[in-house]
Amino acid sequence: MKRYFGMMALLVLVLAACSTTGTLGDGESLDAEQLAIETDLNLDAAIFEDLGGAAAASVQSVEDQDVADLAGAWGLPTVAVRFLKAWGVRLPRPGDADGQCNIDVNTNGYADADGDGVFDLVDASFDCSGTLGGGQAFAVSGGFHFEDKDGAFTGFAMSLSDFTVSLTTTRGEHTVQRTRTLNGSVDVSGSPAEGYVLTKDLSIHFVVEVDGEVLHEATWTAQKTKTYTPDDPDAPAVGGVVSISGNATLTRDGNAMEFQVSTSTDVEGETPLHWSRDCWRAARDAGRLGHKMGGFDAGWILHENLTTGDYTKVTYNGCGNVSVEKNF
Repeated sequence: MKRYFGMMALLVLVLAACSTTGTLGDGESLDAEQLAIETDLNLDAAIFEDLGGAAAASVQSVEDQDVADLAGAWGLPTVAVRFLKAWGVRLPRPGDADGQCNIDVNTNGYADADGDGVFDLVDASFDCSGTLGGGQAFAVSGGFHFEDKDGAFTGFAMSLSDFTVSLTTTRGEHTVQRTRTLNGSVDVSGSPAEGYVLTKDLSIHFVVEVDGEVLHEATWTAQKTKTYTPDDPDAPAVGGVVSISGNATLTRDGNAMEFQVSTSTDVEGETPLHWSRDCWRAARDAGRLGHKMGGFDAGWILHENLTTGDYTKVTYNGCGNVSVEKNF
């Protein structure tokens, strides 16, 4: 009977996450659409903050240097370390995990034709697990492929194959595991002076389990184009204006919902959607919703159901001050 009421309490959390309108707190939402948006935007944030490149790490911050050192220890591009960190995982250094972390990395001869400090081609397969601060367990598995574009700070192409990240937390008497598996590709092209274009074709599969039983499962497939215009071309990773367009499909319980995404950047008279690295890191370190929703500090993102007109609108009212409005 105690187990039954515990499960019911978690179901109440799920229903609360699907409320029509509200400002969410720091609690973890189990709503599939929000989980998909969080994962997608946090991948973007990892890309944005890496636009300065590994060569600039030593002049940016202690954190950037730590990321560069950890990436170098494994032979990975820095963006790979950043996006895992964005999803709540900090990889141990080689040898630190007592054999629990194995990353098979092929740097394809350490080629760096443009001399920008980023290997031209990296393939990696992950098989890692460990424990984070607070006792949260993590596991990472799957394939990663990376190709650096010719020229310093001109972008890269990346693909993920069954790339799975799971986080397991104990809540009271219950164990909650959130698993997301990504397949697809990301292409980043451009320059600090002209801005960047991110083209993404991703499938994200989510499973939320409580005490080993599946509570929530869904798949989010999206094709999106995003532009990023740095505030300062001399420091492209510090912040910039973002525009997002494209479509997404959420499949849950055999039902598919089609969404179209837009932002305030392309609406006359609205405050443009703005990303800030300082905001991203401050919100992340404080555990605020602004981190879960990508570290923006102004503007809004709208996902609208093409069939019903229902929508999810994420509005950034300042750093860490995020409201999520849902009309179902």
